[in-house]
Amino acid sequence: MLKLQKTFKESYMKTLRDAVKSGETIPLYAGDVFQVDNEQVKSLANVYAPEGLAEKLELCGDDELQAAIAIYEAYKNISPLLASNESFWAYLTHVDLFKYAQRRWPRVKEPDCPSVYIIDHWFFGDNGLLRNTVSSLWWSVYNTIDESRENKYELTEILFKNYTFRVVSFGSSLLIRHRDAMVGILSYIKDNPDVFSNTFEYRIRFITKYFNRLGAVKQLAYLKREYFYETCSKMRDKILCITKQEQLSDESLYSDIF
Repeated sequence: MLKLQKTFKESYMKTLRDAVKSGETIPLYAGDVFQVDNEQVKSLANVYAPEGLAEKLELCGDDELQAAIAIYEAYKNISPLLASNESFWAYLTHVDLFKYAQRRWPRVKEPDCPSVYIIDHWFFGDNGLLRNTVSSLWWSVYNTIDESRENKYELTEILFKNYTFRVVSFGSSLLIRHRDAMVGILSYIKDNPDVFSNTFEYRIRFITKYFNRLGAVKQLAYLKREYFYETCSKMRDKILCITKQEQLSDESLYSDIF
C-alpha cells in the first residue's frame, strides 16, 4: 500500500538552511544518512511516495537524462505549486534521495565544502529551484515533455545535450519555466540542426537573451509554442551570424524588440 509523501515543515526547512549557512551542520552532509527531526515532518494530502525511486536512480548512474525522467515519472501528478515548494524538494534531498544527492554532488564529502554548495543543491540557493538536485531535473522534464510526439521525451533529450546548455543558458532564464516557450524553441533546434551544428552554445545563449529582452515588452507567459518557433525562424540570419561570445553584446541584434 502506497504511503503519503512526506515533507518538511517550512520552519524546520529554514532552520536546516540557516544551520548550513552558519557552517554548523556542513559535516553532517558527508554521512551515510542525514538525521532529521521527525516531529518536524508532515504528510502531504493526496500525494503518494513512489516506490523504488532511490533504486532506479542508483541504476541511472551518471545519466542525468534518465534520472530526470525517473524523477518526473515518479512525481508526474504533483502540481506546479508543490513543485515550486522548497520544503518539498529539501525533504527529498535530505531523506528519500539523500544518497543520490551525495553521489551527484560529491564535493559535499570534502572537508572544505562551502555552505553555498549545499544551499544550491539541497535547498534553493540564489539560482532558485533550477540548481536543486531533484527539482532541477523534474522541471527540466515537465517543461519539455511533448505528448504529441512519438517519443514524448525527444525535446527533453535536446535540453540535456550538455549541462551548460540546460543550467546556464536556459536555467538562468525564466523561459525554462514556460512550457510553450521551451517546446517552441527546442522544436526549432530539433528541426534545424544545420543552424546549431557550430558554436551551439553561443547561439543558444543569444536566443535566450533575445527572449529575455522581449519579455520586457511582451507577456511571454501567454504566448503559444508556435510563436516561439516562428520567432526563431525569423531570426535565422541573426542566429547564424553568432560565432563568438562577444557578439552577444551587439545591441543591433536586439533593435527590433523596442
